[in-house]
Amino acid sequence: MMHNRGFGASYQPPDVPGHRPRLAHQSSNVSDVSDFESPSYDGHPATIRGRDSLVSLQSYSNHTSPSPHDSNQQLYRRPSTTSTWTASFSYTGAAGYASLPPSSGPDIPRTPSHLRRDVGRAPSRRGHETIPEEEHDLSLLRSAAPIGQSSQYESVPDNEPIFDVTAALGPMGYQDDAFLRRLQEQEASGHLTGGLGAGFRPDTTIKGEDLLSSSPLPKRSSLTRSFSRRQKLGRAATIKDRGQDEANKQGKVIEVIIEDTPEEAARRQVDQVDLSVVAGPSIMGDDASIRHATFPVNRSQRTQVFYPQPNWKPFSMRWPYLTALIVLSVALAVMVEFLYQRSQTHPLVKFKSPADVPGLEYFAVKFLPTILSVTYGVLWQVTDFEVKRLEAYYQLSKEGGALAAESINVDYVTSLSWLRPFRAIKLRHFAVAVSSIATSLAVSLVPTFGAASFFLYPDRATRLAHPNGDKEIKLNAIWSRLLSSTLCVCALCGCILFYILQRRRSGLLADVKGIAGLASMAVVSHILVDFADLDVVSHRDIHDKLKHRRYVLRNASLAPDDENPVSSQDTDKYRDDHLSQNPHPRSLRLGGFLPFVIGIALFTGFIPVFLFSSASIITSKAPWVVTALAVCIKLGWGGLETDMRMMEPYYILSKRHSSSKTLTLDYTAMPFALMPFHAFLNAHTLMFLVGFGSMMAEVLTVLLTSLATVVGTEFLDAAYAPPPDQQDRPGGHHGVEDDGPDLGGINAGQETVSSFWISYGLATFILVYMGTVATIVFLRRRHPFLPRQPNTISSHLAFIHQSKMIYDFVNTARMSNAEMARYLEGLGKTYGLGWFEGRDGQTHCGVDEEELLGYYKHGMDFQGTNKPWNQQWDQYD
Repeated sequence: MMHNRGFGASYQPPDVPGHRPRLAHQSSNVSDVSDFESPSYDGHPATIRGRDSLVSLQSYSNHTSPSPHDSNQQLYRRPSTTSTWTASFSYTGAAGYASLPPSSGPDIPRTPSHLRRDVGRAPSRRGHETIPEEEHDLSLLRSAAPIGQSSQYESVPDNEPIFDVTAALGPMGYQDDAFLRRLQEQEASGHLTGGLGAGFRPDTTIKGEDLLSSSPLPKRSSLTRSFSRRQKLGRAATIKDRGQDEANKQGKVIEVIIEDTPEEAARRQVDQVDLSVVAGPSIMGDDASIRHATFPVNRSQRTQVFYPQPNWKPFSMRWPYLTALIVLSVALAVMVEFLYQRSQTHPLVKFKSPADVPGLEYFAVKFLPTILSVTYGVLWQVTDFEVKRLEAYYQLSKEGGALAAESINVDYVTSLSWLRPFRAIKLRHFAVAVSSIATSLAVSLVPTFGAASFFLYPDRATRLAHPNGDKEIKLNAIWSRLLSSTLCVCALCGCILFYILQRRRSGLLADVKGIAGLASMAVVSHILVDFADLDVVSHRDIHDKLKHRRYVLRNASLAPDDENPVSSQDTDKYRDDHLSQNPHPRSLRLGGFLPFVIGIALFTGFIPVFLFSSASIITSKAPWVVTALAVCIKLGWGGLETDMRMMEPYYILSKRHSSSKTLTLDYTAMPFALMPFHAFLNAHTLMFLVGFGSMMAEVLTVLLTSLATVVGTEFLDAAYAPPPDQQDRPGGHHGVEDDGPDLGGINAGQETVSSFWISYGLATFILVYMGTVATIVFLRRRHPFLPRQPNTISSHLAFIHQSKMIYDFVNTARMSNAEMARYLEGLGKTYGLGWFEGRDGQTHCGVDEEELLGYYKHGMDFQGTNKPWNQQWDQYD
């Protein structure tokens, strides 16, 4: 039906030369005049109406046929707005045309005007000669619509809706293999399919003049005024500033059409160089009129695209939290100095026996300082963890983006805390450097200096000689000044961090949680192509391939920055990577587990040694040693928790057929105290035990600090001593003189009997708990189940770059975490980690929707199932 330009299979071109008349209405291909002679209609030209549907043409009985004998008769087709039947066939009884009365002249008015035909064609229609517009194949009658059975028929819609069943069922019939092979060939050649890599498209177009006239310049506040005179912004800089402000205000991609002024156009014309002066004219013989554009005004017209710069931040990185952290640091430093000055003249607490001190006052002196120092460190840890996790996105959102070695290949989560600032300074990530320094000081030195600042006066020998004498709690001059200085350094780091975080945008619309968050950011551009053949390689191989490439974060999507080539200085800047080549984290390997568990066992045995033996003289001289050892145990447990947070989603996926919640699961983005409760609700028992152990590690520091200056032998003797009524000694047991020999050693310290045994019992339980849980974690997770650690953005993307599930994340970049979870749950798919057939038809290792080809087993190759006939051999290096 579509041959011969839609005029039918039997169409022959006319012999008469000249201009071919155009059809007045092309909804139907039925000819104006039939091939047979028949009487014409008698009708009025003003009563033109829409043609009836072709399914009912044969049902009319009172029809007549037009006659071709009247040479002056002008025929008209009735316009149709309902039929979409495009089959051409000859039928003489079709009531589709009406004739006009005999014409008396060529200038008869006709309505409607768009149906008017050329009068010059009238002499050519004589006798039995047909109109050379189209003819119809009678063999098509077998495909005609059935004859209607009633006078009322539904008209066929002009544009019938098209439903592509391949969207739900895939390609049909024998085209399956060819269709899939074409898609696989495109993927193998580096061309993304299925809506992937569609790129960025402007949502709004604004002229530069309209932008300059409608958007006033923002006024500078009084706090940011400068004493120096600032240069006036030029036209290009003004358009850039206002275009970016408009994009941020609307939250859309804005394209600004910039028309150069005559001076700028002339300057640009002068800057251009005509290479034909050197190379000669083109071999095609083009002249100047061809070289220049048809419309010269368009040559001076340029476009500039501005992307919105969202600035989502977690609460711990916003100005209220940072301000509170700075104020708290200064307040603690001032309070320590105030307490020191006051304790020189008025001791904090003065007592003869610990039992004489009121309970609230005893708690404030004995436990509150350590609780404050530990809580202060936790507050810094919350901020530091978010800064490390989101630093790569900050670098990518900068103008010009960042190199892969500075962004997607950086790992700050699993690196050693004391080495992290040096690495961050080398990469010029000053926010991470400042945050890491402040956190290390707050977590390790503040509790240690705090424990050493408070001391009991007089010394131990004097107190044992006179157990019922007056005792005072004061602040040590050296340790308290060190504590105040450390707090001031933390406050200074907080101010610097506040300045850095407030002057730059994150580029994020919402928190990037889990695999789903990264997948939704990687489907707009062709960034996934850069990770070809990086499924099971190490971090070093990924670094070697991507270290010289630049990437950006635009409109909440990751993309390669092809507009800014890498300079020669950048190519030599990062030669080596800093990532571990072992696919398993350090704390889950024997080399990390064994020292940690041995340290816990030794420390558990060290506690009764310094409490119930003569070795207690060591802790009496340096009580901060016990606190420092407790801090080391806490830092080691923090490394175990960090590794478990990172590996847990992938471990669940390695078990296969996991729910969609696993893709949005991200324990690394959960706060310190909330993670155990989320793990408990998710029925992740091991994660709950590890998270609960982190909370108890903070309590351990408080308990051991309180036991550092205690002589445990006195409490042990009191526990095994007979009751006072069974002792053979004169006098009653109510006087101080009678109780002195039994409780004198206890009264020499600052611990009561109940507080001592409770603190000692809880500390021992916590250490045993930590050792037991660490052993269970090692036994359950000691085997590698990934080709490499998922501790960088590039490592995550390499696991999903050929996944078929990536199609589900098209147009999801602007979804929130809750919307993403509901969307994936509505798909009803399950996911797993292992070997699967990718979009290019090859076998890959990573995360994809079920069913997968098989499990991933570290050290075993599954590449034997690849199809060599689908491989692009010419692209191998």
